[in-house]
Amino acid sequence: MIDTKELALAREHPRGTERRRLLPYRAALNDLAAYAALPEAARDVIVRWAETRRLIKEAHHIDRDAANLADPLLSADELRAHVLAGERLVTRRPEFIDPGGDLIVAVAVLRGAH
Repeated sequence: MIDTKELALAREHPRGTERRRLLPYRAALNDLAAYAALPEAARDVIVRWAETRRLIKEAHHIDRDAANLADPLLSADELRAHVLAGERLVTRRPEFIDPGGDLIVAVAVLRGAH
């Protein structure tokens, strides 16, 4: 579960927090095979951040500004789709359909079903 302190930090500094959390995984965010090759603990870091992004998008409408080409923030929806595609690759379950809602729960279901 993502606590209120973590959400507050993400809401106040979404771009800097995202950079700190995801920079070590740049290759994995650009390539599904690289994502799938990460150890589960590293993928968990990305999953947790993607869920944090979903929460701040829903509650505070903070997301990538498509009109600002210099905005380094990833789209919350694109990040979620990439995470799920990578997890489908790892679990060899291409048929898994995104149930929406909590991404941490969705990934746990996907991982637990293989």
